Amino acid sequence: MLGALTAWLFPPSAQSSSVLIIGSGGVGKSTTAKTLAGKYEWSLELPGKYEESISLEHFHLNDDKDVELVVAPGQIHRRDATWSDLEAALANGRFRGIILIGAYGYHALGGEVSYKEHRLYKGDDNRFLLDFLADRRLEEQRVLERLLPHLRVANRNKLWMINLVTKQDLWWDRHSEVVRHYREGSYGQAISAVTQNLGGARFRSEFVFSSLVIANFKTGRGETLANTVGGYEDELRVASICSLWDTLFALKAWEES
Repeated sequence: MLGALTAWLFPPSAQSSSVLIIGSGGVGKSTTAKTLAGKYEWSLELPGKYEESISLEHFHLNDDKDVELVVAPGQIHRRDATWSDLEAALANGRFRGIILIGAYGYHALGGEVSYKEHRLYKGDDNRFLLDFLADRRLEEQRVLERLLPHLRVANRNKLWMINLVTKQDLWWDRHSEVVRHYREGSYGQAISAVTQNLGGARFRSEFVFSSLVIANFKTGRGETLANTVGGYEDELRVASICSLWDTLFALKAWEES
C-alpha cells in the first residue's frame, strides 16, 4: 500500500510535479521529508537535535534518483535567496502539493546561544516561553500569508495542501486548544478564503496534527524549555504519523477523481 503512495508522491518522470515542504525554521521540515522518503534513521538520529538547513534540500528515493521532495530553508535571512523561485514555481504549477509545517510555536532554537540571550527574554523563564511560543505562532501566520498570493494564482487543475502541525508531544495536554487555533483562528480563516476563491474542486486543504519524534524542547545549548507531556507514548506518535499517511492517501484519491 505504501509503495503505491510513494509512486504517486515521487513520480518516476523527471518532468512530473513535486511536493513542496515549507515553513519556519525549526518546525520539522527535514524530518518530515526524511520520514516520507523512508530515509529517517530512527535508531541513529538524535530526537530533538536541530541542524539549520542553509539551502534547498532534495530527498530522493534509493531506487529512483529522479523523484524528490523539495524542502525550503525556513530561516528568515535565507528566504529571499530561495523562496522567490519556489513561489514562482508554485504559481506556474510545478508542485502538485504543499506541506506547510507549523509547531504551535515550538520552533527549535539552534546554535550555541542561550535562551537568556534571546531578544524576548526579560528575566523570567516561564514568561519567556509563553512570549516565544506566541511570537513563533505569529511567524507561522506570516509564512502562510506570504504563500497565499501564489496559491491563488496557481495555474494547475488541482492543488492540495497539508497543514502539518508537529511536536504534538509538547502540546498534547492542550490538543483542543491547538486544533481550534489552526482550524478556527486567523490561520484557518485565511485558508478557508483561498478554498472559496479557488473552489473546492480545484484546491483542497487538510490539517494533520502529529509528532514525528518524542523529545523535550531544548535549545542548541541543551537548556530544557519544556518537557514532553506525560502519557504521550510512542503509540500516539505512530498513530499521528499514520494520520499523515492516511491524509496523503485521501488526497491521492481526490487528485485522481
